[in-house]
Amino acid sequence: MKKWSWALLLWLSLLVIVMQIPADIVYGEEPKTRGYGKLPESKLFREETSYTDIQPLIDATPPNGELLLEAGHYIGPLTVSQPIRISGQGADTILHITEEGQTIVLDASFIELKHMVISDERDEPIAPVIASSQQQGLTMENLQIKTMATAFEWMEIKQSRIVDTEIVWNGKPSVRRSARGNGIYLHSSDDIAFLRNSIQGMYDGIYSESSERLVMRENTVRNSRYAYHLMYAKQADLTDNTSEGNIVGLMIMTSDNVVLQRNQLTNHQDNANAGGILIYDVLNAEISYNNVAKNRIGINIERSESIKVHHNVLQHNFVSLQLQRADELFIEHNDFVGNVTNVWDDGSSVPTIRYNYWDTLQGLDYDGDGYSELTYSSAPFFLALIERRPSFQLLFGTPGIAFIEELYSAQREQWNADLSPSMVMNRPAMDEASRLSWGMLLSWLMAGAAAVYIMIKMRREEG
Repeated sequence: MKKWSWALLLWLSLLVIVMQIPADIVYGEEPKTRGYGKLPESKLFREETSYTDIQPLIDATPPNGELLLEAGHYIGPLTVSQPIRISGQGADTILHITEEGQTIVLDASFIELKHMVISDERDEPIAPVIASSQQQGLTMENLQIKTMATAFEWMEIKQSRIVDTEIVWNGKPSVRRSARGNGIYLHSSDDIAFLRNSIQGMYDGIYSESSERLVMRENTVRNSRYAYHLMYAKQADLTDNTSEGNIVGLMIMTSDNVVLQRNQLTNHQDNANAGGILIYDVLNAEISYNNVAKNRIGINIERSESIKVHHNVLQHNFVSLQLQRADELFIEHNDFVGNVTNVWDDGSSVPTIRYNYWDTLQGLDYDGDGYSELTYSSAPFFLALIERRPSFQLLFGTPGIAFIEELYSAQREQWNADLSPSMVMNRPAMDEASRLSWGMLLSWLMAGAAAVYIMIKMRREEG
């Protein structure tokens, strides 16, 4: 047989083999039916989810006993009228709320509710998901709540806590915030702790009114109106919390003895009243070691008295520190970096400002103590200018604005001044972008050094 005949026979054999390979292997696609794509799933034989009525299980549990829920789907309503512990299997235990009357009512003290998902599927919910009044010793732990209503509504509760719980908005993102419920609503309650909770997309993350001795630590609130909103609070401690992308991070109003420390408050910009920390009508507050970055207003203190602001990092804010008719202010050991306006004062008594770091300081340290003998004054000219002509924001940082500010400095004696500004940052720290940049630079340097070493070694071997 001729060579071309063998070649033709081999080609035909390969063609037959290729034609036997399924199309999804050749083209990476699923086999197609006759022009209809994937066949739809039959609704006639679809298995329905089985729901277990949870109330009889609650009623069968003795006082001070424990109800262990297996993995599965449960349905309310649920009223707990005796002290018991109810524990699920985490994400595998789901309690469904489908009607207005199926919410959870805690009508006794010393109730524990743990380790389950609560899915609020009401179309227009009014009642809160979990409600309780005039009880004590409640513990809510490791819950996942998806709702369009208020998740927790506690009235006159004592010595209780919500821990490791996630609350997420379950409606459309386009719904305005004022039509949404709060993550946690607290009223006239004392000795309450909120620890390591995560709240997203609600009206207010945590709203407290007329309550005393509150502890909020390691919570995170995003995409809400106010992250942490306190009205008429006494002895409140907010430490190590995070607020990101809300209108206001910490809103403290008409309160007494408040501690705000080591909180992360970033990206509050999308509203004319947006800010990291807003203090209004507050007596005795300590604001310390917070990171306040990328906000329209970093810290706003209005009509308040005896406020200590120290060891905070205020960076990349439009107005870093705004003072309005406040008294007895102590502003010390803070770092002001990359802000449009550092301090804006509207009628406050003269605050004590010292030992702060200002990135625009032109200082001189004669005695080597780390503090400049030349004072620092924050020029309010640019802020006043753009309030009248907002389009002038485009000129921020230009030489022309700096020159006009020097002409405007005839009223410098009226500005608030740091009499002993720090020559170095009080809290030296790099943000994540800076750390990544330095890490990349170090990697490139190491790679370059290795390449040079290899080239030198190769040349020596060739020589």
